Amino acid sequence: MRVVEIKKQGGPEVLYIGSRPIPKPKNNEVLIKVKAAGVNKPDILQREGEYPPPKGVSDILGLEISGGVVEIGKKTKNIKIGDKVCALVSGGGYSEYCLAPYQQCLPIPKNISFEEASTIPETFFTVWFNLFIRSRIEKNKKIRETDWAQDYIINSGIGSKYWKNTIIPSIQSGKAQAVLDEKYSYPDRVGLCPGLSCMFFCSFCGRNYSAFYKREFGEKGFQVFKQIIDQTPEGVNKKNVYHITGGLEPLTFPRIGDLISYAREKGFDMEMQTNGYNLNPDFIEKHPGIKDLSILRVSLYGVDDYSTFEVTKNKKGYEIVRKNLIDFLKLRTKIKVGLNYVLLHDHLDHALKLLDYIKEINIESGNQIDFLTLREDFSDRATNISGKEREKLHSVFSDVQTRLEDKNLDRLHIDYGYALEAIRKNKESFEPLKRVDYKQLRPKVFPQIAVMIDAKGDVYSYHEAAFLAREGAKRYSIGVIDQEHSMQDVISNFLDTNGIDPLPSDTGYLDAFDHVTTLFLNQLESDIKFGIPWSQGPIKIP
Repeated sequence: MRVVEIKKQGGPEVLYIGSRPIPKPKNNEVLIKVKAAGVNKPDILQREGEYPPPKGVSDILGLEISGGVVEIGKKTKNIKIGDKVCALVSGGGYSEYCLAPYQQCLPIPKNISFEEASTIPETFFTVWFNLFIRSRIEKNKKIRETDWAQDYIINSGIGSKYWKNTIIPSIQSGKAQAVLDEKYSYPDRVGLCPGLSCMFFCSFCGRNYSAFYKREFGEKGFQVFKQIIDQTPEGVNKKNVYHITGGLEPLTFPRIGDLISYAREKGFDMEMQTNGYNLNPDFIEKHPGIKDLSILRVSLYGVDDYSTFEVTKNKKGYEIVRKNLIDFLKLRTKIKVGLNYVLLHDHLDHALKLLDYIKEINIESGNQIDFLTLREDFSDRATNISGKEREKLHSVFSDVQTRLEDKNLDRLHIDYGYALEAIRKNKESFEPLKRVDYKQLRPKVFPQIAVMIDAKGDVYSYHEAAFLAREGAKRYSIGVIDQEHSMQDVISNFLDTNGIDPLPSDTGYLDAFDHVTTLFLNQLESDIKFGIPWSQGPIKIP
């Protein structure tokens, strides 16, 4: 029989007519003389070499067919020779004859052509399996109450990491409910921003480059952060609630080691994100508390002198940070060390160069970088990545995965983030991170889920708003923590106000976390308006 085969991976031009023996049906199979075959996305991906067929199935493309039954197995039921059927198959559809399990065959109505029928099985059986097999839908049962939706969103969706790290904890802790009820609850995430200045002037940074805090705020900031830690309510997750981050560089804070050690003494795991410029042995000797970190994230801004200077305008930044990383890895014990990297649109190949960078660091230090977090420049391009860029990124990420073992980096964990993960998995179905329009911003925002606090004690509701002296950001400062005012005071007092009237420019204060959370909370409110209790939504309350 004639079949459509693949010479090599590529476009439609790699398809050609070949010859294979006519297969014989097993007991539960039927042999169909194919009249038409559907073309599905897995077919295209398999042709391009990005979707290898499962073990034991035909290497011939085609997952759905229509035609006439010419032979049946001994144990088939309700099907006879001569029946016109369409069928879902595991492969082999692009051929004159194809085998199909009799349970996956459907009779073709008289008013449906073979061509039309060949487009039905893949979609129909997918929906049937999800609704009636996987979710066990019954008459009068709400679809959103079923387990499959939760399983799909958490484990299969493009934004699954964000759901796991962002949405799920806020639900389980009751923070999302507190937002909807406009009631006080201690935040799930508290970002401590102790930095007083920064030696880099990164092109994508949202802060005012000339801005800094006076050094006198160093001691004040330490007392503020110490107070926050002391007043943490019982039951708060001590592993995840506090993290040290920017705005400004945390290692410019005079008591950074004391802050980390104090939190550690109180039982809190601390994570810190730094540009690594001050992370030298002399600095660590003066601030030994840095060794009490659980996780250290070093943000890189280039893979060589030129690219680092291009982004940061710091002539010595690349070599200083590189040396500091090597020295720190020699000193560290149980601290997990990772790198953050923003892939700018004209530096997409840096993802590959980072592997060489990491390998060299590992060799020279005698230790290992544990993880690499890749992000795109979210400031203004998350929804505007061109088709050529998507294709290049997809190619780059494929090379990254294949080169990990070659470079002895098979233990390196790579987090591609929301949008980049979509490109990595499937360039054809790229779904950029949805951005919130200012009309969708929440007047009460959501301080019950996340806040940022700087060295002055100012509490900000959005991460990017905490960047020093950013125009208009003060609107999202919801209060000040000091000797007279606790976290509860600040949040409760804010909730008693009318909130914030968003302006068109305000979406620039949101990072990816804020966008995802805002959209989620808006959906919950929409469900409630339509009479769907959010506890019956896609994520169930444990």
